[in-house]
Amino acid sequence: MPLPLIAVASALAAGGTLVPHAAGGMIVTAAGGYVAGTYLSTAAVATIIATATATAGAGLAAVAGTASAIIGSAGIFGTTVGATGLTGVLMSAGVLPSTPIIVPVAVGAATLGGAGLAYYLLRLRRKVASAKEGQEAQFTEREAKVVQVLLLQLAKKPPSKST
Repeated sequence: MPLPLIAVASALAAGGTLVPHAAGGMIVTAAGGYVAGTYLSTAAVATIIATATATAGAGLAAVAGTASAIIGSAGIFGTTVGATGLTGVLMSAGVLPSTPIIVPVAVGAATLGGAGLAYYLLRLRRKVASAKEGQEAQFTEREAKVVQVLLLQLAKKPPSKST
């Protein structure tokens, strides 16, 4: 059975909301009730979570690498000798005596936020994986909201180039 992602993404873009279905799984609801053709089974939710997890992992790795290159580091023993990136430029110009406290705080906050999201997605993946074959998992409103955000983010991404 194909995933109804186009119908779900269209219904969400039109103002619908993804909610838990009484029989398990999730479905888009609008002002008039459930939107036909937008039911997501537990298997479909598992696929969405797996795709989002892979995409988020690649994105977090790229952001971490880029952030560390842009921010740079102080040189040997905090001197400008060997300093790199923005930190090195500002230290060489005499503007920055050392790394401002906001830089490691911001990086730490982003890391904690990413770890929290990864943990929540891991719990959701376990819930989906623990569903017995032929039975649907019962989701909460919060889990439906997370899957809705993931779907909207995946729908925004341009198709990947294949060679």
